[in-house]
Amino acid sequence: MLTFILLGRLTNLAIDQAREFEERDKRAAHVIEKAGGRLVSLYYTFGQYDFVAIIEAPSQDIMTTILFEIGRFSTVSSETMMAMTPEQLYAVVNKLP
Repeated sequence: MLTFILLGRLTNLAIDQAREFEERDKRAAHVIEKAGGRLVSLYYTFGQYDFVAIIEAPSQDIMTTILFEIGRFSTVSSETMMAMTPEQLYAVVNKLP
């Protein structure tokens, strides 16, 4: 599984529907699981981003599908980064000539 870090901002619609956060989070987790991924963790934050999610997905294509499906909620905008553990990086570096 690949690991992705999603940095998100809530839209005005999400703020207007604040009482629905819990249900929307459950729907997003369901979208992720249905696509074959896993919501590892979700944190609401203060500052530049309103939330951070750690998501595992089998491929970049699957993650793209997840992002488009969640985007249909019209309640978030996001930036997504693929992440790797130190061990994964070390394995790549050790293969260098």
